Formats: sequence, structure tokens, C-alpha cells
Amino acid sequence: MNKQTKLAIAVLAIFIVGMTLTVAFAEPASAVKYKGKKSLTVTVKDGKKKVKVKCKYKRSTGDYQGKKGKYIVTVWKGPSQSPVFKGWNTVAKNTKTWKVCNKYGYKKPVTKVRLNRYQ
Repeated sequence: MNKQTKLAIAVLAIFIVGMTLTVAFAEPASAVKYKGKKSLTVTVKDGKKKVKVKCKYKRSTGDYQGKKGKYIVTVWKGPSQSPVFKGWNTVAKNTKTWKVCNKYGYKKPVTKVRLNRYQ
């Protein structure tokens, strides 16, 4: 092997070892609370009916979850299906009629949602 090939292999090996160590010793992503709050109240509008769902912070999953009757609400911070968006995601659903709502907030969670028929 000539000198340039040996140098290229050495640089590549150092890069691979460095990336492996970076991934191995990286700290896990921490779950995010909104301003340190233990719970959020989300108002769900289903037709003419309004329901307030209290969502408590779940440390194990790193999100706010709440259920009231047939309504389920989840609020979390992090990437959604789009890799660009990293704000607050609010998902609400009615388990009886299968109405859903997905809302995104950039700086704070959305606390008022309106359910739509899932199609």
C-alpha cells in the first residue's frame, strides 16, 4: 500500500472510533416538562360539547397523558412525523366515534383542540 492509502485508512478508523464512542457515551434525551408543571388541562371541543381533560405528567414516557370518559389526550415535546418540527404535539381522540385531532405548538403546548371525523 502506498502512503496516501495508509493515511486515508487511519483517518477513517479514527473517525469510526470517534463516532462509536460519541454514540456509546451520549446522555439519553431527557423528557421535557412545560415550565416544570405536573399537569396540563386541555379543553376538547366535540361538536357542541366541551370537555376539560386533566393530563398528568408521566415520567416514564416523558409526556402528559389524560383520560376523561371516552376522551384521551396526550401532550409531548419532541419531533413529530416531520423531522423539522420539534415543538409541542397535542393529540386528542374520542374512542367511541373515532374523532381525532392533532395540533402542534412551537413554544407552548396547545390546550384547546377541536375534534374532527377521522377519514
